[in-house]
Amino acid sequence: MKALIHDFNERLQFSQAQSDQESAWIGFYQQAWPMMLAAVRLDANSKFQQHGIDRHVYLPNGKILAIDEKIRDPNQAKDRDGDPYEDILLEEISVFYGDRDPRNRIGWALDSQKQCDYIAYAIPLLSRCYLLPFELLHMATVKNLADWKTLKDKKGRRCYPLDAPNRSYITRNCAVPWPILQAAISNEMRRVRSDGLALPIPTIRGHQAEFDWNDG
Repeated sequence: MKALIHDFNERLQFSQAQSDQESAWIGFYQQAWPMMLAAVRLDANSKFQQHGIDRHVYLPNGKILAIDEKIRDPNQAKDRDGDPYEDILLEEISVFYGDRDPRNRIGWALDSQKQCDYIAYAIPLLSRCYLLPFELLHMATVKNLADWKTLKDKKGRRCYPLDAPNRSYITRNCAVPWPILQAAISNEMRRVRSDGLALPIPTIRGHQAEFDWNDG
């Protein structure tokens, strides 16, 4: 698969150009949360950016949602046949110098320290944006990445590694088809630890029910 060179200034210009799409982003969040009070971009260099947070969405109940926005660059979102990619690029290593190199930095999909609530993953060529709960996505990636690395796309091309070279390092990604990623996230939502889980018989004290969990 052909590698893509990511010049920093070029990427910065691409990111800044997305400000022209701000109305589309706001519309997307209004669809997700019709009662939201505001959706504020956090462009300045700050701890929010360091933690991968591009936006805060404010809700009437006082909750503030932290969102990391990912955009599949339209200039780099087509395969060699000219067809748009429909998969999700999961970043395994954000700064990759080589196998077991101590300078390597973990990618956002595996970063347990990441503090956003959602990943908003937009594919402009498909007029599509996925709103992905990060903790479930993270757990699904940790569990399934080894298997996903063996996948091939519908044209028989390997989904891993998808490397994006920069000037002195590369970023390593795994491309996961949406149906597979969706199923993995759903599996994380319906974990069952025991078929015999049952509440103990409560003791009623006034208007309060007390459960004794130490019955043995």
